[in-house]
Amino acid sequence: MVKHKKESPLQGYIYLAFFVAIMLVVLFLHPDKAWPALSASWQSLSQFLIIFPAVILLIGIFSVIATPEMVTRNFGQGTGWHGSLKALFFGSVMSTGPFYLSFPLAKTLIDKGATATSIVIFVSAWNGIAVIGMIMEMHFMGPLFMFVRCSLTAIFIFIAGYAAQGLADVIYKDKKLIEKKN
Repeated sequence: MVKHKKESPLQGYIYLAFFVAIMLVVLFLHPDKAWPALSASWQSLSQFLIIFPAVILLIGIFSVIATPEMVTRNFGQGTGWHGSLKALFFGSVMSTGPFYLSFPLAKTLIDKGATATSIVIFVSAWNGIAVIGMIMEMHFMGPLFMFVRCSLTAIFIFIAGYAAQGLADVIYKDKKLIEKKN
């Protein structure tokens, strides 16, 4: 399992300051475009604030239900294709909210022992093969289109998941070698 450094409490404020600085630059260079940008930003923020309590609740429930043993058994090292299929299914079925909700859930999975393959497949399935979206897609585009698009999307999601795992293995292997030398 990969151990991550804890973020500084100030890191969120650094991101905020960075985006405020960008907005100030836009305000001074293109004042006619700054106000529509501020309005769109406020709309996005207000939508997020409405969803935020549910997100916190869902993440809390998920972090209690998904024990490290359960995550490792289903999405950890050695789960192979079964773990990948479970991540695809889980990501597709769980996608009942906005796509950015998949990231805190993926972070919880990482912290509890899921592989890079499972995380990439989970997040990609959440965003690309949402069951609710498939119902709408079938209604407007037809079942054949939905089947072909979802099949191709799933193939590329698996390719991306295994490529991400290969890249993570190389990066962490090199990191361990560097740490041993020091």
